[in-house]
Amino acid sequence: MIRVGVYGGSGYAGGELVRYLLGHPETEVAFVTSRTHAGKPVGEVLPNLAAFTDLEFSDPNDVSAEGLQAVFLALAHNASQKFVPELLARHPELRVIDLAGDFRTPDPEGYKKYYGVEHAAPDLIEEFVYGFTEAARERLRGARLVANPGCFATSILLGLWPVAKAGKLRGPVTVSAITGSSGAGLKLRPTTHHPERAVNLRAYKVLVHQHLLEVEHFLGPGPRRLLFVPHGGPFVRGIFATCVFPELSVAELGRIYEETYRSDPLVRVFRGTPELRLVRDTPFSLVGWEGTEEAAVGLVAIDNLAKGAATQAIQNFNLMFGLRETTGLLRPGGFV
Repeated sequence: MIRVGVYGGSGYAGGELVRYLLGHPETEVAFVTSRTHAGKPVGEVLPNLAAFTDLEFSDPNDVSAEGLQAVFLALAHNASQKFVPELLARHPELRVIDLAGDFRTPDPEGYKKYYGVEHAAPDLIEEFVYGFTEAARERLRGARLVANPGCFATSILLGLWPVAKAGKLRGPVTVSAITGSSGAGLKLRPTTHHPERAVNLRAYKVLVHQHLLEVEHFLGPGPRRLLFVPHGGPFVRGIFATCVFPELSVAELGRIYEETYRSDPLVRVFRGTPELRLVRDTPFSLVGWEGTEEAAVGLVAIDNLAKGAATQAIQNFNLMFGLRETTGLLRPGGFV
């Protein structure tokens, strides 16, 4: 068994991570931390896990990674950059999968622009593998440090990366994506309060969302302009992304998607539109396409807490430790 710890396990993404790790046949969860809920049973804070663990939440200052092989970090943005150097100084062989934005791109100036602070560990960024699994498998095998992509970034890259890899990504490319309220985290805000969100749709961070930083860096230089408009939707889980390619035919886009994802165990491709409900509570990505001979549209559906966070982290963990990529992940979602 691979002994792991989870720092920050009481939020939506952290709780989802703990849920999957408790059902993973090759892992033993040694601890789960939460400053807010230290001393409380995990099953009291996360009642869906009550029958599956006797663990209590620990204060992060009261646990040690000694004897562990890996830790998952589901901390707030800007926290990992201070915590990881201290952790690695004590445990240099420890493997780390970070779900925050701190180590996703080696661009300290860009980080300051989008996240609002000077990066505290810029020299460490280059050591992290950006864990967009479908494009990084070989680098992930045996990797020590992995930065898990953001949820919006994952959905966008599923649509854009195959086209960029084929040398066909020309701009401007417009992406519109709608996310569920769980993407905003546990803290109550007017934009996530149920009465205001349940019958509503709104755009936010128009053309300036922080996930643009990692998407642009991952795709690299090229003759394109990426225009991204995120929206908050009236549902809890999931992201639906629409990618418009004005200079690509629908037949060519379909061929590119089919060739790229033919061997991917957790990606389903087809002509037509995905349905968000069919990826809810699953690690799967649905990638569809529609359009004409003059322009094509890529359509991507993922669960923001699963492929957008927890299950992609576990995909990457599996590859880091030489396990089958889908270990602990293959379970069907509900139909309704």
